[in-house]
Amino acid sequence: MAESKTSAIAEVFQDAAAGRIDFLNARTVAYSLAGEMETLQKLTAEAQERAKSLRGEARERAALSAGVGLWIMRRYKEACEVLDGVSGTADGAYFLGLCRMEIGDFAGAVRALQRAADAGQDGFVCAMAQVEALRRAGQREDALAKLRAFQKSHDGDAELHYQKGRLLEADMNYEQAMEAFERAVDLNPQHSGALFRLAYWHDLRGNDDLALDYYEQAAAIRPVHAGVLVNLGVLYEDRGEYQKAANLYSRILAVDPTHAQVKMYAKDAVASQDMYYDEVIERRQHRTAALLRIALSEFDLSARTRTGLEKMNIRTLGDLARLSEQEIADSKNFGDASVTELRALLESKGLHFGMGRAAPEPAALDVPEASGVMTKPVGEMDLSVRSLKCVKSLGCETLGDLVQKTERELLDCPNFGQTSLNEIKRKLAQYNLVLKTKD
Repeated sequence: MAESKTSAIAEVFQDAAAGRIDFLNARTVAYSLAGEMETLQKLTAEAQERAKSLRGEARERAALSAGVGLWIMRRYKEACEVLDGVSGTADGAYFLGLCRMEIGDFAGAVRALQRAADAGQDGFVCAMAQVEALRRAGQREDALAKLRAFQKSHDGDAELHYQKGRLLEADMNYEQAMEAFERAVDLNPQHSGALFRLAYWHDLRGNDDLALDYYEQAAAIRPVHAGVLVNLGVLYEDRGEYQKAANLYSRILAVDPTHAQVKMYAKDAVASQDMYYDEVIERRQHRTAALLRIALSEFDLSARTRTGLEKMNIRTLGDLARLSEQEIADSKNFGDASVTELRALLESKGLHFGMGRAAPEPAALDVPEASGVMTKPVGEMDLSVRSLKCVKSLGCETLGDLVQKTERELLDCPNFGQTSLNEIKRKLAQYNLVLKTKD
């Protein structure tokens, strides 16, 4: 009779010599291979029962296995209760520190991680985890001091550059942060945290192809954070790949079926072939809002342009985008080359001059401004999929094309009804425009 194959999880949890690296590998296995999570749940429950009846080293080993199992299953509060009993050991204190960080007890995490290092756990690994706990607690200076202590000795370690990038983000040094994340990925192409941050910032800046590539790399690593799958799903939706988005949301719901936000996203993805939801608009607006907060000092601008921005107290992309191009051109601080440079910067981020300004009253519209509005692409109106398809089918590429159409012409489009018509009229009103009233 053939001998049954031993579970990879079981091999780790039944090995009395298994340590931190083995348990980290077990977590990857649990989220990668079918059936391993069920095995982990069984072994964890058994270890919890053994820890109640055993004594000495045997009890400590059972408690460690139970605590690590709970940590892998993301049951952090329960894990803390179990691991408290083995916090005098290097592995027990280390995993206790990770669990305390996850429940928001950052001070407790720092203390546990220090105990782990004192007990013989890898000092650098513990220090980087402490850096994260201190950063998340808002203790930036303490985190930075601890990071600097290892900067020379561990310059070739990806985790150091990842933590450096997170601290630079906190200081709004976004360009340097991205360089640190890129360095981390160069050193370790499987560093999921650095991949996610690179994806996130390219996503915010409108570099969709790069964002997609980084998100997909991060999504292929197990275990994957739900945020990676959500953001990748939203990006797929923006590209019209709704089935791919729905598949990602299903992965999240398979682990957490009560996740209300993801349930909503999944519903949107399934329905998006025919309908468009306000939540999608909100997500895009959130991305734009974050982009507008980026400091202009992060971009490689000419000295003259940078000086002009400082004189006008223009600090962020949002400050710049709120001004009209004419206001910039009329300022004595800028020449034509600077105006061109700033326009190119905004366009590279999917922005334009005049964003966020209140629409002028009809009487205030002069011919040049009206002409600018009329040449705006209809794609910038954030129309629903159904409305946009109708507009495109009528050959409308700009707002000027659209306002030459009547309500009757729009309503004659297949699958186009009063709701879609009201949407278009509402969007046009934002530019003080209306549809043609008669042929």
